[in-house]
Amino acid sequence: MTEDEELESSALKIQAIARGRKARRGNRRVSSPQKAKASEEDLAAARLQSIQRGRKSRKRVDDMREQKAAAGRIQAIHRGRADRRVVVAKKQGGLELEVKDVRKGLSQMARNPFTLRHSYVKLDLNNQAVKSISAISQFTNLQIVEMNNNYISDLGPLADLPCLLNLDLSKNNLTECLDYEVPECNSGNMFADGVTAIGSMLHEANLSFNKIERIRDLSSHRFLQHLNISSNNIKNINGLSSLSMLQTLSLAENQISEIRGLDNLPIISLDLGNNKIKTIANLDTLPRLEKLFLNNNEIESLAALRGCHTLRSIDIGSNAISVIRQVEFLADIPKLANLTLENNPCDKLDFYRLRVITRLTGLASLDGAAVSAEEKVKAINLYGGDGSDLGNRKDVWAKCFPEMEFPDFLPPFQEVEEDVVAKEEKKEEVSRSWLYRQGGFTGLRVQEC
Repeated sequence: MTEDEELESSALKIQAIARGRKARRGNRRVSSPQKAKASEEDLAAARLQSIQRGRKSRKRVDDMREQKAAAGRIQAIHRGRADRRVVVAKKQGGLELEVKDVRKGLSQMARNPFTLRHSYVKLDLNNQAVKSISAISQFTNLQIVEMNNNYISDLGPLADLPCLLNLDLSKNNLTECLDYEVPECNSGNMFADGVTAIGSMLHEANLSFNKIERIRDLSSHRFLQHLNISSNNIKNINGLSSLSMLQTLSLAENQISEIRGLDNLPIISLDLGNNKIKTIANLDTLPRLEKLFLNNNEIESLAALRGCHTLRSIDIGSNAISVIRQVEFLADIPKLANLTLENNPCDKLDFYRLRVITRLTGLASLDGAAVSAEEKVKAINLYGGDGSDLGNRKDVWAKCFPEMEFPDFLPPFQEVEEDVVAKEEKKEEVSRSWLYRQGGFTGLRVQEC
């Protein structure tokens, strides 16, 4: 029984109780046989009315229950048909999308930017075993398209969606990255359809978990801000140089071995985790980079991150960094607050955490755990340098025992690793010297080399 039905039943009971009380009070006040008889007749009539109302109410409740059960059975039949259709389509390698299928997935009303009429702008066809999306061309006002976990391999029909902003085609059979061109206004079509030929307006695209092997030239999608092409088979980073609005790029879980093709892009978050990168390079050309993910690669040195002064968070976990002093290359990054180094060979060394905190005093989090004030004090005391309690202990000892030498039972930690920063600077100096000599022999200027 629904809440409304329960309320109606309770109201009927209360009314019946009130009428009964009133009838009983009337019986007590009767002073003549005629009045008593009239009261009995009224009471009987009230009982009959109450019974009749109860019957109608119960019938109405029963009808509603039957209607609800029938609606549930009809919905189950439709769901069963849809599920069976999807199962058959999966066995046949996917189904051809029809107009009626598109209409079932439409939602979210908004105004058309050209006619100002209301229309559906969102399409959700996830997990529907869709293979061909040609029917989508008729719905030109779509702004959000979600069709993940299907069998789609051709994006040509998306060229007819000039207002498309968000696209989710993860877990499909795509082999190309955004392989479609939205018509743009030019000298050939300025009079026919120059108003609607506005080019691609795409802002966000998720093409993860596909079969993409290369990135085509994406200059036609110049407004792209967020691009996720993780979990594909990409080996080289190409085709992104013209994306002047790109802020978030995920290339995780691919076959990339070299970082290039990203020069001067306004990327804020870059994910290159789970690749085959051995050397960090060309990241200092990203003027707005704040979040960098390089976990699960084969990196040994952090020297190339010295020039990335805008970084706030670095994940370099699960690599091949064996020397803790590699973090000294990050000491000049003023806003670095989060660092992940876990699952590297260096995290097994003595006092690993304190030795990192000593070199990066501005850290707020190391390996996902907050850096406390107590840890920072311990890190200073570890080396017994300026600001440690070693000097205070010596002063107190000298005051109490002026004729005795201070016994240092806990000497400062002696660093055994070589100075990697000095070594790198020496290597660069040798390289510059060699270039200078080469320039002297060939007549070239050193700047040109």
